[in-house]
Amino acid sequence: MLNLKKTAVAVLALGSSAVFAGTMGPVCTPGPVTVPCERTAWDFGVYALYLQPSYDVDYGYLFHTTDAFGFSQYHHDLDPDWEWGFKLEGSYHFSTGNDININWYHWEGDDDHHNLNGHFFDPVAFFGPLFGAFQFEPEWDAVNFEFGQHVDFGEFKDIRFHAGLQYARIKHDILASGFVSSPFFPFSTQVDSEWDGVGPRIGLDMTYNFGNGFAIYGNGATAILVGDADFTTTTYVPVAFGNTIVTTSGSKTTIVPELEVKLGAKYTYAMAQGDLSLDAGWMFVNYFNANHLIHVAGGARESNFALQGPYAGLKWVGNV
Repeated sequence: MLNLKKTAVAVLALGSSAVFAGTMGPVCTPGPVTVPCERTAWDFGVYALYLQPSYDVDYGYLFHTTDAFGFSQYHHDLDPDWEWGFKLEGSYHFSTGNDININWYHWEGDDDHHNLNGHFFDPVAFFGPLFGAFQFEPEWDAVNFEFGQHVDFGEFKDIRFHAGLQYARIKHDILASGFVSSPFFPFSTQVDSEWDGVGPRIGLDMTYNFGNGFAIYGNGATAILVGDADFTTTTYVPVAFGNTIVTTSGSKTTIVPELEVKLGAKYTYAMAQGDLSLDAGWMFVNYFNANHLIHVAGGARESNFALQGPYAGLKWVGNV
């Protein structure tokens, strides 16, 4: 009898150990990664952009002034104005989360006027002091062709992966005129530079959905563009025995990397025939070493071209 009890206690102890050894903690269930159900739809969007360009030192400081003794120089920031632009886009949605999207960005600065009051051209000081006016007019266009795939990561998160092509064009018109030292010595200089290129582009649009139509997002894309950069400068300057016109020009093939980022929020209102989205955020775009010129009074210059600022718009997605 005693042996039976000892055997029973041993079995119970062994079973208890096995039970405790096999006990598991909280079980983690991975969220599903899925694509949407098959759907056919069109969408159209229009956005207002309010952007400011920025440049490297070569373009950011075109003029400087000196003190009465010529010992101290102050280099004047170009500080371009904020200007309006727009974005137009259209997409065709098909299959299980696929889409083909075409979008066009256009931005133009056309009223950057500055006074010249004893300024010299940077980086050298042999041409000046200048008195008159200076006008700076940048322009940017970008057309993107994208093939996208929408993927849902659980209930609240989704990512749209896309790849395609970008065509971009960056143009600058620069004009300065007035007189040098005395009204009897007029001058004018005009610079026309343009770069346009095309190349592959990839990106992703990441969204977190809070429910009830509200969402925040972060979008990123990058491209490698190949194109031609051209420039022409014409300068009318006084010389000892009259006036002369000096010109420079050049053209080269360039490879320009491009990087863009957007951070924003949107609200989508669902209707019987489709969805209407209100979208707003802040965008950054940068083209590396897209600008270059060689000016008779300023030497060789090269710079990035960047834009940043807020945007807002509407998009309509209609079921077919």
